[in-house]
Amino acid sequence: MRIIALLAGFLVAAQGVAAQSEPPSPSPADRAARVQARERLREGQRRMASDAFVEAAKEFEAAVALDPLLFMGHYGLGTALMGLKEYAAAISAFEGARTAFHDPVSVGNRIETDKARQRRIHHLRQLIANTAASGPATGTGARQESAQGNARHAELQDLLRANQESERVRDLPPGLSLALGSAYFRTGHLADAEREYRAAIAAQPALGEPRSNLAVVLLITGRKAEAKEQLELAKKTGFTPPRGLEDDIGKALVHAPSNTP
Repeated sequence: MRIIALLAGFLVAAQGVAAQSEPPSPSPADRAARVQARERLREGQRRMASDAFVEAAKEFEAAVALDPLLFMGHYGLGTALMGLKEYAAAISAFEGARTAFHDPVSVGNRIETDKARQRRIHHLRQLIANTAASGPATGTGARQESAQGNARHAELQDLLRANQESERVRDLPPGLSLALGSAYFRTGHLADAEREYRAAIAAQPALGEPRSNLAVVLLITGRKAEAKEQLELAKKTGFTPPRGLEDDIGKALVHAPSNTP
């Protein structure tokens, strides 16, 4: 479940941003479909929490049918299919997540959402500043003003946290490349797996798991010294490699043919 955890931050941001603003002028039917899609998404995530992969996959499939640009719906479907060991179908789902993320409409929606959040932050800060400048209320109005002030401060903090999360997800989350790499590895497509693991490392060098997985691919394809290098880098991040991998790489290096006559 490490791959799911890697995208947890993205999920928080995506759901938090969606709650703050909808894309400009969607039709009533589109709005209804998006609401239903997120309900099915949440149900799929609940099913995933109990490893009910079949039921989760059905919920995620329904979510992306309702909203084809729902990144987390595609990603959730991919993780459920990985749990079912349907690796080729998982590749398709993960690629769907990548397509949804880069779709011009999705990009535009994220930009509009960011703008709407910035406008709301500016408005709240003005309200808070104006209230402070006018001095404290007295009598029965004091309690109401205090409650409003607390609500505004709480909303502002939520929006600022959403801002921070949004900054982290401007680029495709490295967890998707890691998931795709694992799916490709399971289907024997080692070159594709290597490409995705390297993409995950390039996006977030501090991740140890893609380096460890890359070390496995390198070992299998005969690049033993590079496999050892990636494994050492993975360990430096604090990641614990699979049991036996370090020994396997060490044995391969010992039995590697010498280049000297």
